[in-house]
Amino acid sequence: MQKQGWFFRRRFILLPTIWSVIIFILLLLTIAIFFINNVAFFLAKQAPVEANILVVEGWLESDALSQAYMEYKSGHYDLVITTGGPEARNFTDQFDSYAEQAAHQLKLLGLSMDNLKVIPTPASAQDRTYLSAVMVRKFIEAAPSIDEVKGINVFSGNVHSRRTYFLYKQAFDALAIPIGIISASPKEFRLANWWQTSAGAKTVLVEFIGWVYAHCCFDLPAKGSHQEMWGMSNETKR
Repeated sequence: MQKQGWFFRRRFILLPTIWSVIIFILLLLTIAIFFINNVAFFLAKQAPVEANILVVEGWLESDALSQAYMEYKSGHYDLVITTGGPEARNFTDQFDSYAEQAAHQLKLLGLSMDNLKVIPTPASAQDRTYLSAVMVRKFIEAAPSIDEVKGINVFSGNVHSRRTYFLYKQAFDALAIPIGIISASPKEFRLANWWQTSAGAKTVLVEFIGWVYAHCCFDLPAKGSHQEMWGMSNETKR
């Protein structure tokens, strides 16, 4: 019979043995090693489809935009669309958005204006990649030649591409248009050893958190609702 006082009482509890602790630590190490070796390749998704439209995320660096241009040259694309809003980068007076800046660089690389469409994204507090996808979808829906759209490949930045792919699929869910994703090769780090550089560690970990957030916390707004376009200013909506 257990003795019990006014303020304390005795309990018997089970404690893990040294072997169970070792097994648990080994399991954690195995999971950590698997994550480190595979997460960058997982995030840098490559899933192109047969497409005649190439969407280029305008925030990409010069090297990635050059890769996007090479993709255009090697593919069978009728149109290149650049996207992106006015946030984050210090633009010159010549450009008001990532979309315009990327279009300018693609033109310098040799892309004809006849094959280029600039679709700036409004300033927004919501997921900017999703809003860019919505803007592209609205352009496609309004185009008289929508039936001629075979598919759309989105050119994104290395470990950002899986999140981009997910959000574009969400935005285009109601349209029967195949969506593919192409990931640019990183310049500042290698996918195989991303943790060995500060740029790689920061980029991969931030993008992994962003991918998790997109899947667990992103509230998909109804198509055509105010919430879907809530980033637009009152002036733009008028």
